[in-house]
Amino acid sequence: QLLNNTVLLKREDTQPVFSFKIRGAYNKMASLSQSSLQRGVVACSAGNHAQGVALSAKMLGCRAVICMPLATPSIKVNSVRAHGGETVEVRLIGSNYDEAAAEATRLQFEEGLAMIHPFDDEHVIAGQGTIAMEILKKCVSHHQVDAIFVCCGGGGMLAGIAAYVKQVRPNVKIYGVEATDAAGMTASLAAGEVVTLPS
Repeated sequence: QLLNNTVLLKREDTQPVFSFKIRGAYNKMASLSQSSLQRGVVACSAGNHAQGVALSAKMLGCRAVICMPLATPSIKVNSVRAHGGETVEVRLIGSNYDEAAAEATRLQFEEGLAMIHPFDDEHVIAGQGTIAMEILKKCVSHHQVDAIFVCCGGGGMLAGIAAYVKQVRPNVKIYGVEATDAAGMTASLAAGEVVTLPS
């Protein structure tokens, strides 16, 4: 009533890993060739993406190496191990994300593991875009959708939702929403290129 509008929430915490990240991770990994899956995959994440890759590896029966910074909370590390089981090796390395990511990149090139990036990948973006398909399908007979507000970190979910919606319902507005103290999308749009925020 306060907004004089109908506001619906899309719950992604009901996913097996309590996050939308399983969508992109699984879609990317399912698109790999059998030979790539046999070699295995690598990812760097301190949280939800790691859990998505771990569960996807278990489901697809492939090896996954998850590189996580040393300071990753044990609850996250244990969750990744629980979701992946025997298929997943967690490597705690580096004092920050960038150092853990460097190890993941090394494994990609030296061991031939397929990199599963958390957002900067077409298959990951397409996987996240399935959220939009579900939103529009659910609302088609009950509600008119005028706008979708999407949180934005790396931009994969926002890109996937926007790509899908603009193909099937181009009149629906898409808004990216981010925290003011982590406004990478806003800074990148203003600069006309991807920028890295100061630490």
